[in-house]
Amino acid sequence: MPSLETNRCPLCQQSNFCAVNADTPCWCTKSEVKPELLSEVPQTLLGKSCICKKCIDKFNFDNIVDKS
Repeated sequence: MPSLETNRCPLCQQSNFCAVNADTPCWCTKSEVKPELLSEVPQTLLGKSCICKKCIDKFNFDNIVDKS
């Protein structure tokens, strides 16, 4: 089984730029991730790798914009 790359977004597989283990707080600790977006993460990756800011922003934009 290949090792899990925690620096990759579980949705787009691009770098998630997470620095949760750094000396200063990471951007991800201040981000609100909607449960609907979390439900899109494959079960095997849930809670093991941060969703990237680009995916979070895209999801939030797509779900806030009035489509009428």
